[in-house]
Amino acid sequence: MTWLKRLSAGEGTSRIVCLPYAGGNGTIYESWTKWLPSGVELWAPHLPAREHRMLEAPVEDMELLVGTLADELGADERPTTLFGHSFGALVAYELSRLLQERSLPVRSLVASGMVAPQVLPPRSAPTDAEILSSLRSHGVAPEEFFRQPDLLELVMPGLRADYRMAMGYRYREGPKLSAPVIALGGTDDPGVPAEGLTAWAELSRDDDCPTRMWQGGHMYLLGHVEEVAGFVIGRHLQSLGRHLQSIGG
Repeated sequence: MTWLKRLSAGEGTSRIVCLPYAGGNGTIYESWTKWLPSGVELWAPHLPAREHRMLEAPVEDMELLVGTLADELGADERPTTLFGHSFGALVAYELSRLLQERSLPVRSLVASGMVAPQVLPPRSAPTDAEILSSLRSHGVAPEEFFRQPDLLELVMPGLRADYRMAMGYRYREGPKLSAPVIALGGTDDPGVPAEGLTAWAELSRDDDCPTRMWQGGHMYLLGHVEEVAGFVIGRHLQSLGRHLQSIGG
């Protein structure tokens, strides 16, 4: 079974791949398909320990996660933009690096809700109580979710795995990305200050690496779905145009 799932209908000549936050499902991006232009596909992870794969063992190793996603994306050479939010931004960055090593660079990387990895301080793995407290504070699950012990028992293995990968992540030096790196965030997210977002530009050789912020906290994108989707789609289309210009000289 593959670890990536196409969310959009129809065939496309390019694609946007969206990586969710820790414990999140790729289906949170399904609404983005409403604003996709023809020829652009929307993809997201479809991982073990999620949804109808809930009973499968979770992925616990970042290198395995990124390597498997890279293998699937590398099966063809369609132009690709990666978008990742929070933990997904770290996955998207490491995936961009690996694809570039394999001579399949992405056209653009959009990192959301996460400070740049080279300035990310060391973090320790959280307890189950801390994980649930984080989910509560970010408003990513209804309150009833936290009152269902049987459901919590099912989802905790996947949540623990994601949070341990996120907190155990350590940046390693390497070549800069050839693609532009765009950073997005919420104005009221205390864990992701503006300077942590602007530092993403240091990871690219491209000069066009803007930072954009929307009103809101860590999960600001849930309140600005159409705007964020439109921005990411626009950057993807812009990257396709720039590539054609470079070919034409």
